[in-house]
Amino acid sequence: MRQLSIFILFLFLLQGCYLRDNPIKTSMKNDDFLTEILKNKNEYEIQIAYTEVTRDRDGEPVFRDFELQVDEEKYFYPASTIKLPIIVLTLDKINELRATGIDITTKSKILISSTHDGNNQIQKDSITSFQNLIADVFLVSDNSSSNVLIDFIGYNNFNVKMAEAGFKNTYLNHKFNPDPYVNINWQIKTVKNELISPNDNQIIITADQNILGLKKGKKKFQDGIAITGSLDFSQKNRSSIKDMHNILKRIIFPLKFDKDKTFNLNVEDYDFLRYWMSRFTYEDIGDKFKTKKKYFDSYNKFFIHGEDTIVNDRNIRVYNKIGQAYGTSVDNGYIKNYQDDVEFFLTATIYTNKNKTINDNVYEYNQIAIPFLSKLSQSIYSRLSE
Repeated sequence: MRQLSIFILFLFLLQGCYLRDNPIKTSMKNDDFLTEILKNKNEYEIQIAYTEVTRDRDGEPVFRDFELQVDEEKYFYPASTIKLPIIVLTLDKINELRATGIDITTKSKILISSTHDGNNQIQKDSITSFQNLIADVFLVSDNSSSNVLIDFIGYNNFNVKMAEAGFKNTYLNHKFNPDPYVNINWQIKTVKNELISPNDNQIIITADQNILGLKKGKKKFQDGIAITGSLDFSQKNRSSIKDMHNILKRIIFPLKFDKDKTFNLNVEDYDFLRYWMSRFTYEDIGDKFKTKKKYFDSYNKFFIHGEDTIVNDRNIRVYNKIGQAYGTSVDNGYIKNYQDDVEFFLTATIYTNKNKTINDNVYEYNQIAIPFLSKLSQSIYSRLSE
């Protein structure tokens, strides 16, 4: 009897050790490159959220969440990853406008003009639609398109909506650069000349000074001159790993994670989002980017395909939004192989700035950041497919 009790206790402890095992660390330790990053995880300011997705006998998803160094009180620059909630709230507002009687859809033609000079309208494109703008954001992270969408939603509306949805660490204070029109406030109208963009005064949100990491670098380039001192991010855009991860969960599995319908989206909206998020750069209307040397087919995918300019396995779909600026690289994605039944959520950030200088464009992106995000996702994928 005593031996049986000891054996049962052993099994219980063994199971406890298994449950405490963090698959993020396990996956990183299986790769020499990732092991080095793990050893210096504080220097690289990595934060990782991972959700393993399995299916029960009825085909319903089952989720197990894991984290590594996720800290809601530690700032990282979200860069273009914040464009995902911008697109979500664009669709949200389209539905709100339609409810008021305005005839508008994602495919509707919209007129875009500058509010700076009433005598000299700057029309972006007479056939511009929300669908075209959103597609360009997902395919190549286009800044100009993103900035038009910001003016359509409005800073204040974006920030209030995100806070109401429970994403209080995600807010917008500024547009994206480079963009030749970044200082223009776009006025957006329907083809019937109905104004559908707001005209309110922006309220700037300043980060709580208790947030860690608001000042980055020891030097910064300004007007081509290196100046001693950190760059202050307290009034820059902000998001968090948890916010990003949970927003993505709502998009992929709205019936599981958005039962209260936080966002005013319908089935078609979610299908629309998932379609464009999962496209490779040259797919669909992305064919137009083939003539531009800057782009390649996996340009918009750090996870899985990040180190390859040619996509080798199109069965692995990555529903994501990347971001990269000021030394910070981020990807927020849902990875799914429909043939092998492998699926998981992964959100990760890494900071690479060896010379501690901001705005010099020397950030070890290709040497460290992109390989890290790519290898991390590949290692987790390999573990799940075994």
